[in-house]
Amino acid sequence: MYRILKGKTLEKFTEKLKELNPDIIMNSNDRVFIILFEEEIIGYAVLGKDKILKDIFIKEERRYSSFGTRLIEFIKNYLSAKGVDEVYLDRYLENAIFFKKVGFKEWSGSLYKVDGLTAREKRKRDGVRSTVLSIGINIFLAGIKIFFGMLGKSKALVADGFHSVSDIVGSVVVLVGIYLGNKPADEEHPYGHGKLESIAGNIIGVILVITAYSLIVENVLDYFRETERLIPENITLVIVLISIAVKYVLYRYKYNIGIRIKNDAVLADAREHKSDVLSSVGVLVGILLSIYVNPIFDLLLSVVVGLIIGKEGLHIIFQTSNNLMDIQDRKLIEEVDNYVSSFGYIENAHDIRMKTSGNMVYLSLHIRLDGKMTIYEGHELSDDIKYSILNKFEDVGDVTIHMDCTI
Repeated sequence: MYRILKGKTLEKFTEKLKELNPDIIMNSNDRVFIILFEEEIIGYAVLGKDKILKDIFIKEERRYSSFGTRLIEFIKNYLSAKGVDEVYLDRYLENAIFFKKVGFKEWSGSLYKVDGLTAREKRKRDGVRSTVLSIGINIFLAGIKIFFGMLGKSKALVADGFHSVSDIVGSVVVLVGIYLGNKPADEEHPYGHGKLESIAGNIIGVILVITAYSLIVENVLDYFRETERLIPENITLVIVLISIAVKYVLYRYKYNIGIRIKNDAVLADAREHKSDVLSSVGVLVGILLSIYVNPIFDLLLSVVVGLIIGKEGLHIIFQTSNNLMDIQDRKLIEEVDNYVSSFGYIENAHDIRMKTSGNMVYLSLHIRLDGKMTIYEGHELSDDIKYSILNKFEDVGDVTIHMDCTI
């Protein structure tokens, strides 16, 4: 369990902290982050008002068990939620391997620095903002399409309106996926919660397929049930043109957001808008043919709309399922292979594998070293390679390296 001590709360714990480490460096204006294990303080970190990490300490018998790493990650997540983008480190605390592991890099003077802490929150805000906008626009479009479709005697427009209703449901799923998927990694979920975004995208695909099935079945049955065919009113053409224009702009906007923040759920929502554009074009053609050729085209184009929606739903399901099953990005793997091989000291890199969680990639690879190297030399080299990869490839969240040796 973690606690944040400041002000009067810090005063109450001061004696316990000094018992843990008599040389603790802190004052009353600092924030002290502590780890509690069965109500015992086993470690702390002191953060000054100037965002400088002044002191960090883990009880000796608890060291080398990742408690220090977890404490630093907790501080980073706390600062991120507060809108603080960077934290600094006094160089006197230097422990190069440990602080590189938790993201610190040499900055200037006597300080190290880790920044970009608010990237997750910004990614979440961008996704939420675009999705809330989608929900609002879809409510408006669904309402006018269903209303004017019924008023203007166009089954195809009514069908397109129910497609927009499914968009609303899908966008709500996306919103939930964004909130949950951007939660930071924890001890139960060391790779974060990013796969929830792919799951949300998968649900959108299923919703589209169900919507398509319902539309197709209903309109096929109507074909055999109805004897009188109604000619759609001209007002339905205006509504469809408005829908096409609005949905295309929304599709481009959400697609660009999804690409930038690398969010499967937002991209799935964008593709849903794209299917709305395509189905609305089909509705437009159907209404025109119904008015000027034969009313049967309105019904037939409703079925075509259903097929378009179903096709887009299946595409989304296959795409997001690939991400859930950790499809390998051959281009990235080749780039990592070439980069690692350029280091020297290693004979080759092989068995490079990747898994994804949201917008982050987690790599594992084997490197073959000279069998005469000591364990210490091999470990140092593998650490250098790991942190170089993390520095070079911004979407890589962590790297696990296995060392093989040549005899």
